[in-house]
Amino acid sequence: MKSLASQSAAMKERWPEFISFRGPAPGSTTWLGGLDGLGRRFLVSIQYGLPMPGDSSLFRCMPVVRVHSPRLVPNFRLKKDGPLPHVYFKADDLPLSPLCLFDPAVAPWTGDELIAETTVYWAIHWLVCYEGWEATGEWFGGGRHPSSAGQANV
Repeated sequence: MKSLASQSAAMKERWPEFISFRGPAPGSTTWLGGLDGLGRRFLVSIQYGLPMPGDSSLFRCMPVVRVHSPRLVPNFRLKKDGPLPHVYFKADDLPLSPLCLFDPAVAPWTGDELIAETTVYWAIHWLVCYEGWEATGEWFGGGRHPSSAGQANV
């Protein structure tokens, strides 16, 4: 498993415009920086913490990416992919829902991977797909959709 120091060093080297600061809990870090989609720049945060016994927070299982600006815009008229596709729904603030960047049931993220070499690129891909979805109402990023059995939108 990569240490937080290793993750931070890789982020600083590959994505120097991202700033890092202490995360919300011991053994966690948050990075904040800009990523380009197709037509605009997005301010995103990436939160990650090393696994800790008894703490099942999402950021302890995988990097959690959120878009802060411009805010994501749900479209409640679309039925196929829901009002905001491929996010882990955050009911109290849907536009701040963490992005679903991979399918944990098929290929889970592991702490052996560098966030700078995986998660950041997946976030860029997600942002490009989001801009396409905004323009067309279709999600072209692939992935698994909710089923009648109530699977998560991943």
